[in-house]
Amino acid sequence: MVPEVRILSDEEVQRLHTRALDILEKVGIKYESPRALDLLEAAGQKVDRDKGIAWIKPDLVERSVASTPRVITLAGRTPDRDMLLDGTHLRVTTNGQGTFTQDHRTGERRQGCVKDLRDSTKVGHYLDVVDFIWPMVVPFDVPGPSRVLHEMYHSFAMTSKHIQHEIQLPEHVPFALEMLEVLAGGKEALRKRPIYSVVACTVSPLQHEPHMAELCIDLARAGVPIVVWPMPLTGATAPVTVPGTCLMSLVEFLSGVVLFQTAAPGCPLLYPLGPEVLDMKSGMAVCAGPEIPLFNLVLGQMAKFYDVPALGVGLNSDAKIPGIQAAYESMQTGLAAALSGADLLVGIGVLDDNNTMSLTQMIIESEIARMVKRIRRGVVVSDDTLMAHLIEKAGPGQHFLGFKETLNGLKTGEVFFPRFSYRSTYDKYFEEKHDEIASARAEVERLLALPDPDPLPPEVDRELKRILAAADKACAESAA
Repeated sequence: MVPEVRILSDEEVQRLHTRALDILEKVGIKYESPRALDLLEAAGQKVDRDKGIAWIKPDLVERSVASTPRVITLAGRTPDRDMLLDGTHLRVTTNGQGTFTQDHRTGERRQGCVKDLRDSTKVGHYLDVVDFIWPMVVPFDVPGPSRVLHEMYHSFAMTSKHIQHEIQLPEHVPFALEMLEVLAGGKEALRKRPIYSVVACTVSPLQHEPHMAELCIDLARAGVPIVVWPMPLTGATAPVTVPGTCLMSLVEFLSGVVLFQTAAPGCPLLYPLGPEVLDMKSGMAVCAGPEIPLFNLVLGQMAKFYDVPALGVGLNSDAKIPGIQAAYESMQTGLAAALSGADLLVGIGVLDDNNTMSLTQMIIESEIARMVKRIRRGVVVSDDTLMAHLIEKAGPGQHFLGFKETLNGLKTGEVFFPRFSYRSTYDKYFEEKHDEIASARAEVERLLALPDPDPLPPEVDRELKRILAAADKACAESAA
């Protein structure tokens, strides 16, 4: 039995769905993109080209949701890294894309660079609890106009795990697809085993950024999975209530489903369960308040209703440094995301409302993620697991240490063994001068000292660098 929390009644689920349909039909969505409006008008929807708005009928929403596949594969650069998303497992990723890096040796916060990106990808590769990679930090030492393509290259160069990332401008798409086809082995190979998925954020309230909408049409047609990520902010770009913010998220997600399924029927899409809250005192966005677990639980249930793959948002913290606040916020958000029934969980290793990448925090949150995965795995109640025959055999007052079933259970993970947490005696804790942060930093150093993992084949590396050089030139000319 896999533990899963249902927070809404069937009537409340239906009410959310009905209100979302009402808003799509009566208020509409601002797409602005001429290509998007052309597609929607051809599908029989009312559009206003001057305002860039389309009004979406309920029947098109229902057809679009029905054509969104529930079971999809996010492939790795090597087949052993492939992830089948069918609702039976929770897969964990790193978090992206921090503007800053907190140096794990000095504690200094500075702008990110390529070495930080490669180091964080390497650590994520070697952490077995991390199933795929969202590039964790923005490198400021690459050409700005083509930066996202450099991020793609350096990420694939440091791991064979699936990459989830962002593409910002339509002019990036031809180069990105060319790189992905080289990595995957051709257009059809990429469609069959997509080694890359793209995050496409809406602009709350009720808008799509036109460049993002247009480039995602091309990516959807190429078979690249799209994470349609609504970004409502409670109290600012969404109503001040949790249900109101969830409704805004649903409307924006469904508007993306309609657009991309109209452009490429059957294209793989994912629903992130990730609104945030505006802190009215500081003016900061909050990614780890108690509303965040509620968003995960409500929207996770709606993802089940729509029968679409979901990405839970947890292991998050508003803390500025690794420590107590970072740990309890990461656990509460991560656990709720897991119990929502999500297929995926983002994301390890970024502090300060996703602004600051921390390798130290990666290690701490990898331990939290292992705990969360163990809870999500749940239990199976059977004669084998009940072990009534052993209870009868042991009888009153006897222990179970000598039974072979006890040893087998320990080997197969019936009991969680930490890799980072300290479980020895009180006295030894002080005798050994145990320090959680120092231990995490030491583990970072150990992982960084390992050889670079799964290097790109030389001919592939040369081809990617050729494409990057062409992209640098074209994007610089376009930006001039």
